[in-house]
Amino acid sequence: MIDRKVLLECAQNGNADSFGLLYSEYAKELYAYAYKFLGNKEDAEDAVQQASLNVYTHLSSVKKPDAFKAYYFKALANSARSILVKRNLHTVGTHELETLPDTSALEETSLDRQSLNEALAKLNDNEREIVLLSVTGGFNSAEIAHITGYTRGAVRSKLSRSLKKLKDELSDSYTY
Repeated sequence: MIDRKVLLECAQNGNADSFGLLYSEYAKELYAYAYKFLGNKEDAEDAVQQASLNVYTHLSSVKKPDAFKAYYFKALANSARSILVKRNLHTVGTHELETLPDTSALEETSLDRQSLNEALAKLNDNEREIVLLSVTGGFNSAEIAHITGYTRGAVRSKLSRSLKKLKDELSDSYTY
């Protein structure tokens, strides 16, 4: 098992290989979040690349090794929002998720990827961001609050409402 604290310290001391190992620990989660938030491969790759560069450049800002993942996702969320604004994208497209890396955070039962993607697309950007941080990133409400700038209570409320919207949308898709 990789000791992330040691890797972070080495990376903060200029060891690029250590940062590469840290990146590889989170790469699938980062890409999955960016892809689901932005809706296409190119934008997701751009967001992850931009966030990685920002994180690497500002590694000295990370004071608590346990907060590194949240710090990385906050940088990614900011990069993704920037891409949405820059490219004038306000809703995620209905792209197929077939090329998305498999993530254990999102268990699919009887739902197909297209239905899930369409349901996510019906959430607004803030709702989708909070759901994806929770489901794909595995963050709790305090961590999501830190990443998004909302209060913990607002995160819990928005997450609850967003998950209900998803449930309603998906149950409508599968009513027999």
